[in-house]
Amino acid sequence: MRDFPALPYPWQQTAWQRLGAQLEQRQMPHALMLAGPQGIGKRHLAQALVQRMFCVAPASGTACGKCRVCDLLKAGSHPDFIELEPEEPGKAIRIDEVRALTQTLAQTAQQGGYKAVIIDPAEAMNVNAANALLKPLEEPAANTLLILISHSPSIVMPTIRSRCQIHLLPLPSADQVLSWLSPLVTGRGMSPEQLLSASGGAPLKALALLDGDALEWRQQLQDGLLQLTEERISAIALAGQWLNADVTLTLEWLLAWAHDLARWRVGASSAVMDTLPEGIQERLRHISLSVLHRYLEKLLSIKKQLLSGANPNKQLLLEEVLLDWGLVLRRRAGAVAS
Repeated sequence: MRDFPALPYPWQQTAWQRLGAQLEQRQMPHALMLAGPQGIGKRHLAQALVQRMFCVAPASGTACGKCRVCDLLKAGSHPDFIELEPEEPGKAIRIDEVRALTQTLAQTAQQGGYKAVIIDPAEAMNVNAANALLKPLEEPAANTLLILISHSPSIVMPTIRSRCQIHLLPLPSADQVLSWLSPLVTGRGMSPEQLLSASGGAPLKALALLDGDALEWRQQLQDGLLQLTEERISAIALAGQWLNADVTLTLEWLLAWAHDLARWRVGASSAVMDTLPEGIQERLRHISLSVLHRYLEKLLSIKKQLLSGANPNKQLLLEEVLLDWGLVLRRRAGAVAS
């Protein structure tokens, strides 16, 4: 836990107050699911809740950061707190890991208080791993809290979802994010509006764009897509250029870009679309919105397949989505469907 004590982000205050009230009134369920878009701080909120729940002297609604329990959490060595995640992004959480977790939960808490687990993301569990989690969900041990983080709750097995109290955390408003993001990006060479637009409105994704070569990589993706839009490169050739990148991250970028385009097409301002060359904007203005929405639905469907553990041929997948983009461009607004 890098931030200690963790404080909820400004856009999480409503959820934090609701969770805090449950904790104070001893109405906390044995399993929570924090569900919402990626990059809004769901795991941070879960960590803040665990800190507050474990702390022996919470102050002002948060962990004190000074007691022995807080010291253990801060050092990452509290024996009754487990965070379960894939070994690598995009990989699955394996059944052996869930079985080991189940055995640990069946034991008495070493510190004599709560036991807590954060699983992030819940959809990374394959069917076998998810089934292995059913026992502690159906027969929870006393003073145990499981917090499941989900970016796509519809992918999580219904038998898992139905045993959790679900808290839906929406994408925060631009005003909330910009007031938080602006002082963090001062002097970094890119406006907070541009970062927020490039991240699809997700504040933590926006901040992460300033690290490493993320901005350069996204610019390369956009440059390639614009070349395809102007028919200066083929879908097959562009798919070959994109092949070496993480296909899930590439699809997430394309999904966010196409969503931004859809909003721009109905009159919303976009720091990305508004700065495109006029010739490109003219082409994009004539795209059929109904066709664009179907394209977005297909991208979402492909993303869900990838998150569920599907391992398609990357070359063919990228070729398919880029060839489909060419079809979107050819279906002009007002055209009659054949």
